[in-house]
Amino acid sequence: MMTGHRVTEADKKINYPGVSAALWLVGLLVLAATVAATAQIRPAPQPPARPTAPPRSAPPPKRGESAPDDRKAAPEEKKPAPAEVQTPSADPKVTAGAALFRKNGCYECHANEAQGGPQGPRIGPSPIPYPRFAAYVRNPSGDMPPFTAKVLSDDDLASIYAFLQARPTPPPVKDIPLLAP
Repeated sequence: MMTGHRVTEADKKINYPGVSAALWLVGLLVLAATVAATAQIRPAPQPPARPTAPPRSAPPPKRGESAPDDRKAAPEEKKPAPAEVQTPSADPKVTAGAALFRKNGCYECHANEAQGGPQGPRIGPSPIPYPRFAAYVRNPSGDMPPFTAKVLSDDDLASIYAFLQARPTPPPVKDIPLLAP
């Protein structure tokens, strides 16, 4: 150590002989540019493609049955579109309620048959009592928007309730082969 020399802040910094501050700055910039240039941007992982099976013309005959005829097959029955709600009842109030259920977007959360979905609970086939139902529709406490009398009249609300009451009761799980334990 030098005698008679006062230690300053500049002396306390690490000093590398032969390397100036400007050269250090250039070195850091080159290092940062190199890291940025060599970094790879990886695409988001995609799920593997699902194999598609060739179309099947007809199932093979079961034991003891003869091969199917190559005659023209009977026309297939038309299946309802997913947004359609089936109304087996001939009651005009139920039919009107089904139309209002679709028109007002109830199916978007409660599903086509009011069986409930990820966003909304099941509200059919055994809905809560009508006064409680009407009060909740008019002033809901959850994420459901309120349907005031200006948006949905009392008659329309009663028709939707009739539609909910007319929903068929689903079979027990034990009677559904794919869901039975």
